[in-house]
Amino acid sequence: MLGEYLDKFVIVYLNNIIIYLDSKGEYKKYIKWVLQRLYNKKILIAIKKCEFYTTKTDFVGFIIKLKYISIDPKKIKAIVNWQDPENVIGLRLFLGFCNYYRRFIIK
Repeated sequence: MLGEYLDKFVIVYLNNIIIYLDSKGEYKKYIKWVLQRLYNKKILIAIKKCEFYTTKTDFVGFIIKLKYISIDPKKIKAIVNWQDPENVIGLRLFLGFCNYYRRFIIK
């Protein structure tokens, strides 16, 4: 439904949407486009969960700032405090969680 906007000014991950631009004037226009598209497809949004005109936000476990992305400190704490896996499934869960944040692991 937002395919034509993806990677131009929209990122979608499951039910999370980010609209990004450098210009506030353009940003307002694109917000209207996305909200209109959601409305036309009868997709409801929780306005209380929305953030507009912000330079920092949490997005699926990452902290996104202007031209900067980092791992959410709560996720680092979760990795550090992870209980030792007791079986293969537990090990896979841990490795999968860590793999999601692999770009932030220092080599």
